[in-house]
Amino acid sequence: MSEAIKSITIVGGGTAGWLAAAMIFGSRNRRNDGEDLKITLIESPTIPTVGVGEATTLSMQLVIDLLALDEKDFFRECDASLKCAVRFDQWDKAPDGSWSSYFHPFEAPHYIYGYPPAYHYHKRARTGVRMEPLARTLSPLTAVIEAGRAPREASAPDLEGLASYGYHVDAGLFAGYLRNYCVTMGVEHILDDVVDVALDERGFVSSLALKERGEHDVEFIVDCSGFQGLIIRKAMNEPFIDYSDSLPCDRALALQVPHDEEAPLPAYTTSTALSAGWSWSVPLFSRRGTGYVYSSKFASEEDATREYLNFLGVDESSATPASIKMNVGRSQRSWVNNCVAVGLAGGFVEPLESTSIHFVQMSLRWLLDNFPDRDCSPPLRNSYNGLVQTLYEEIRDFIVMHYALSNRDDTPFWKSASADLELSDWLREKLDLWRYKMPSPTDCTNRLSLFSEW
Repeated sequence: MSEAIKSITIVGGGTAGWLAAAMIFGSRNRRNDGEDLKITLIESPTIPTVGVGEATTLSMQLVIDLLALDEKDFFRECDASLKCAVRFDQWDKAPDGSWSSYFHPFEAPHYIYGYPPAYHYHKRARTGVRMEPLARTLSPLTAVIEAGRAPREASAPDLEGLASYGYHVDAGLFAGYLRNYCVTMGVEHILDDVVDVALDERGFVSSLALKERGEHDVEFIVDCSGFQGLIIRKAMNEPFIDYSDSLPCDRALALQVPHDEEAPLPAYTTSTALSAGWSWSVPLFSRRGTGYVYSSKFASEEDATREYLNFLGVDESSATPASIKMNVGRSQRSWVNNCVAVGLAGGFVEPLESTSIHFVQMSLRWLLDNFPDRDCSPPLRNSYNGLVQTLYEEIRDFIVMHYALSNRDDTPFWKSASADLELSDWLREKLDLWRYKMPSPTDCTNRLSLFSEW
């Protein structure tokens, strides 16, 4: 067997870069079972991070536990609030023509008399009885958050709630919180720009040329350089698989707005469908993070900005949202030779179900499970790439399903979204199956996480 690696270089900061440094340190160095890895993070002082991913899934609790963080400190330092669900507004119309809403709670329903509860719900609904929405009927968590309650008491021990929860976090503060943790634990932080990447005869990254510090030798590298894919795509020329035929939106606007001081802090993210896409609202402790994810085929930036600010109730002359061009898709392989691309460098799908930070976490967990040796042996790379590819495809299908099942047809975007998007063979087969039966976990045995919950 090949020898173990002794050092890792991470290119790029932000949430992905510092989460990579923290999780690698937490898994490898905190165990004290051998020689510590040398972890170096190189962050550009001139290139800003995207910094709008502000909602997490349940898996963030695993990170807090892995790093032995104080959860109350995490709340304070990251301006965090609790998240128990995503609420979808205006994605569908009720039979009377009014807009409807539904929840996706962070709680898998329990079997009743050997059957998934959706079976009993459907059976009851077929009798003609008027039914409440599925999640409200089957999930106590939905009742908790609609009542303005929290899933845990303030005095409860860390990570011990009465119900499942994730977090809303300020992306910039979260990255800074992780940076402080990593630097305190001995991670080397270099502020410099990468101006060149050297490859050896095998195609492995051998060194980086830094603008100020010169040559930096590389044993194994994690590319967290964002949409540019500085290592994986620009230096290693790994092909990019475009998902635009399946996912309609390719632009985003983002703006931070103050809270309504009279309104309670909701324990959920809200996704509201607009004319050419959808708007997110993430309630942090001291403000709201908002955005508009839209399709440039159906709205110009000027029109999207006008609609977005009008939706927020913000005067156009007083605010200029950040504009983001999204590369929707993934690298053909996320692990190539001695380089793994994590976060936006590896790929991106619409953040409709708050999967961006979740994807970073899952990618890093699988990297730690298939930890590289000096040769980056093919079985390790193949195992990792298979898992990452499956998760990208699952998240893509999960997002596409929201559009495919929407009954909105009031704008050209929504007519196209429900009729023209390319469905994978797997999703098309399941949607056809679910016309005849209620979905169940056995329908999703080849899926990793998302489809099996609801």
